Amino acid sequence: MPTDAELAVPEPFPLRATLLVAVLLALLAWAAHASDLDRLLAQAAFDPVQRTFPARDWRLLGLVGHQLAKSAVWIVWFVLFAASIASLRLASLAPWRRVLWATTAAMAAGPAVVSTLKLFTGPRCPWDLAEFGGTAVATSDWLVRSAEAGRCFPGGHASGGFSLLAIYFAGIMLAAPRLRLVGLVAGFGAGFAFSAVRMVQGAHFLSHNLWSAFFVWTISMVIFALAHPKAPPAFAASATRTT
Repeated sequence: MPTDAELAVPEPFPLRATLLVAVLLALLAWAAHASDLDRLLAQAAFDPVQRTFPARDWRLLGLVGHQLAKSAVWIVWFVLFAASIASLRLASLAPWRRVLWATTAAMAAGPAVVSTLKLFTGPRCPWDLAEFGGTAVATSDWLVRSAEAGRCFPGGHASGGFSLLAIYFAGIMLAAPRLRLVGLVAGFGAGFAFSAVRMVQGAHFLSHNLWSAFFVWTISMVIFALAHPKAPPAFAASATRTT
């Protein structure tokens, strides 16, 4: 049976590299809005004659791309959560306890923060705006009173897909290149697939979902930096080794 020491990564947590990815995601989100790419993509999915987003009424897309996709991510999380709890009792899972809890926490924390932000942010969904058949006026105010919140920014559905990026960070913690690759493909693949579904339905602009990717990535980065056996100096005080 591998020990906790054998599962520990000999290299420090790659804080600079992961911070660079966070900055890149933030820049892409800003550029999507500033360049008007947000509006151009929304216009491509909008029917100006019917004054609606046709895909909003596609039942199969809503079932598979929204409900079932979200449920699949929930199943992954519940399996990890159950394994985390079991690791407190089962000796066979004990060596993976740290990474299991970190992955479970990261997958939950990212979407939770995004959902909370939506209660206090001003940007509206495309389908709410007068330009796209709604009645609301576009705003660039990020933080507003709860009563004035657009309840649309950042993208909530996309954050569920991006939460799988926690698997990438688990791969870093376990020094497992294949797991890192799986995490990147699953996280960004599911995140952008979920984003595309909600964008064609008129629920979000591209920048909303890119900001979700930024928040989920950054929160996962912080959680795993704290949990990493070889945490960088800035996190050393908080990264207490599991015994």
